[in-house]
Amino acid sequence: MNKIETIIKNAKVNLYDIEKNLKRLLKKEHFQARADLKLLKKTSEGYFTNWVHPRMLGLSGLRGTGKTTLLWQTAKYIYENKLNREIYFFNVEDLVREDLDIHKLIKAMRKMTEFETDTVLLFDEVHASEYWSKDLKILYDSINAFIICTGSSALLLQTTADLATRMHILHTFPLQLTEYITISRNKQLDNEMQIKKTLKSALFFSENIKEFKDKITKIIPEITEFYNSLENPNELILKYIKIHNITRFTTIDDQEVVLRETEKLVKRVITEDIPKIIRSNHKYKNSEKLLLRLAGSDEINLQSLSQTLGISTDEINENLDILEDAELLNILLPFGGDDTKINKNKKAFFMSPSIRLALLSQVTEKPEFISKLYEDIVVMYLRRFFSNAILSFSSQKKGRNPDFVIETLPDQILVEVGTNKKSIKQITESNIKYRYGIIINAEANDIKYEKNIAIIPLKWFLLL
Repeated sequence: MNKIETIIKNAKVNLYDIEKNLKRLLKKEHFQARADLKLLKKTSEGYFTNWVHPRMLGLSGLRGTGKTTLLWQTAKYIYENKLNREIYFFNVEDLVREDLDIHKLIKAMRKMTEFETDTVLLFDEVHASEYWSKDLKILYDSINAFIICTGSSALLLQTTADLATRMHILHTFPLQLTEYITISRNKQLDNEMQIKKTLKSALFFSENIKEFKDKITKIIPEITEFYNSLENPNELILKYIKIHNITRFTTIDDQEVVLRETEKLVKRVITEDIPKIIRSNHKYKNSEKLLLRLAGSDEINLQSLSQTLGISTDEINENLDILEDAELLNILLPFGGDDTKINKNKKAFFMSPSIRLALLSQVTEKPEFISKLYEDIVVMYLRRFFSNAILSFSSQKKGRNPDFVIETLPDQILVEVGTNKKSIKQITESNIKYRYGIIINAEANDIKYEKNIAIIPLKWFLLL
């Protein structure tokens, strides 16, 4: 038996192997499944019971957000529910070190009889292989297998048109607060899915402030009961925002250690992932300097950054696009027509507030900037629901500018975020037509209404 055949034979996993890998990743016996797992289970069951496609899934997202864990949890569900027990796991980085790739595996698989039936193929860190996109397309077309692969956002950056029609990509965001509380305190919000659905409907799709109030009122008792059941919920939420929103670091309580590890994570994205993805040695070289500058602010003034960094505005824009695609940044455009979005400055928020905090800790002894961390976490949540076509920031020359504009029908919703924001003037004195406003107050415990504006606690918003 040659090397590649041995690798394939050894790649077959059973329940013991799956649980061993989950325990290694999670550092604990029991771990409450994340919300993304529900979709992965549904897709797996749909394929193996009714042959409903897709049969190739890509888990894409920032390093450390739990993609590999989700892959193994899906494998466990498939195995335990007897959907399929022919499961093979390949770490593509290990294959590359052996001078192998997915294409060479495919050729060997075609010769092996065990691949004649439907099989589950798991590929971790798939972007480590240079031609992974082309190879996965060939694999999909030549072997009737259910395929799950993970990648540090390379799945978004490099997926070809042909592969895009075959693969369903699932974005893996940093942890939601409810997921973190389940992990850290082993507590769940009762009726969680319905409360999230009602909260989303109230915040973003109410016709007016009266409908908003009617919807919210129905779930206040359950939200209140949930937070009353937690010990020091405000302290827990602050720790979540600062250091425990990236899955990999939820078991580490030392803030300095988490920030140091987060800094390493950012460096790996910049020096390892991005070069493999864009195949260039120059376009990303100023990314770390740019991130450090953005950590202390949010608005992107191209001319000022160009002078400070000594690079062209075009190169800054290229770096911003790369950093957003790599899911280190969430970049918002200004509210208005196409000309406004093209000609005015943008705003950058970090995919995880822990990243901003880690970067700031390199350049200042007091790297709190807590209001910016609140904005990061709010944008991270909003990004789960809205694209740049719907979510923007206000930069009107006349009147005041609220933090965010959400363009759901019939008129915009204006959003302001703050540590203890009580004034409604940022919304009422805006020149943007709006149907109601939302002020997200990090220190509030109860909801209040003024005119057609709701002042809601941040901890309520984070239950979305």
